[in-house]
Amino acid sequence: MRARGIVAVVALVTGIAAVSAQELPIENIQLRGDRFRGLHYREMTEEQRALLYNVVNSARAVTNTTGNGPFNTLLRSPAVGELSQQLGNAIRFSSGLSGRERELATLMAGRAWTSTYEWYAHARYALDEGIDESVVAAIAAHRRPDLAAMPAEDAMVWRVTDELLYTRRIADATYKEALAVLGERRLLSTVTIAAYYEYVSMLLNVDRYPLPADAPAEAAAVALALAPPTAAELRREAHGAVSARPVISSQETERALEALHAAFARDTELAADVRALADNAVLEQWRSVAFGPGAHSLAAEAAHRFATELLETRFVSDEKFAAALEALGERGLVNLIVSMGYSNIRCAQQALAGSRCVL
Repeated sequence: MRARGIVAVVALVTGIAAVSAQELPIENIQLRGDRFRGLHYREMTEEQRALLYNVVNSARAVTNTTGNGPFNTLLRSPAVGELSQQLGNAIRFSSGLSGRERELATLMAGRAWTSTYEWYAHARYALDEGIDESVVAAIAAHRRPDLAAMPAEDAMVWRVTDELLYTRRIADATYKEALAVLGERRLLSTVTIAAYYEYVSMLLNVDRYPLPADAPAEAAAVALALAPPTAAELRREAHGAVSARPVISSQETERALEALHAAFARDTELAADVRALADNAVLEQWRSVAFGPGAHSLAAEAAHRFATELLETRFVSDEKFAAALEALGERGLVNLIVSMGYSNIRCAQQALAGSRCVL
């Protein structure tokens, strides 16, 4: 069966609809990458071609017609990658947030991770959605914008994402104000989108994903000049009481999250102890506690060192990347990052509910 026949079935089963009646061609797409070599359509498996087709012809094709961003990396594990892009569509396009609010939360996550490509792509979208240039410049400089000059909803999205990303909690006072301004659905979406784009930034930063060769010089210069936050800036002291709150959920996002979790959890190339140590690395970021060492496989230890460095610094050294790649292989390493992203989203949701993260 030809690739288009396969992807037609996949699209029917998963409910992914093309944005327009005319399909976008993918046969000549040459993807970009760095640590993960950029793939060309002609060398892909049928499963990889199906994923690429769905990316280019899904809801995200409004802003992504060439498969750029994290998809060259996700193609190393196409079944998991397919569910990842479905999660992205569910989060981005069913959030209830305006385009301006959505892009503001996305920018905040990309900046927290100093994700060059994430910033390059979404700074443009943010301006297109009407976010003032001064706000984008303030976020780029890692400083507080003039919240009083912003629409009340935008200012609240900034406050929620700032607190979540840099203290790993949401104080009761912030939660109460945010609920009044945004309502349950948009508050949940703000938190989920911020955590989701942390996950996307993980994929991009591990790959050291390059900007396009034809990127406008000024936009590229701004993205490349972003200075990583210091360790103290990445983890600010939290203030204000936190108490348990009702859990807010979205059925569509929950279904997409659980489908993604099931996919990487049953992957025989990603052993249970590997996933467990990666989860511990995520929990250390949200709980501010360290888990003691134990007896684990060499692969699990390499994965934990990789995960810990990525989460603590937002980047991975060549040494730790090479060790994790050798221990897990490309698909296993990609699934490790996906599992970390999933766990990070779960911790963010629990922070919204005023709970300590449990995975």
